[in-house]
Amino acid sequence: MKPSFKHDCDKCKFVGKVFRALDLYGEKKGVADLYLSCNYVNEIGAKYILRCSSKDYDYITTSNLDTWIV
Repeated sequence: MKPSFKHDCDKCKFVGKVFRALDLYGEKKGVADLYLSCNYVNEIGAKYILRCSSKDYDYITTSNLDTWIV
């Protein structure tokens, strides 16, 4: 499996896809790429990145995937 979207950090580890993700506004995005943060637990305590598109700002950093998967 390969990512659907370009991610700006080559140190983060792509781990798969989420097929029913929400964006920051609570709208369904369909497919999102799931990454393990290169910092594993970064400065805000989050360890996962959901990349919703290749746009620089279109991602979610979280430690709780349940919030973003429907």
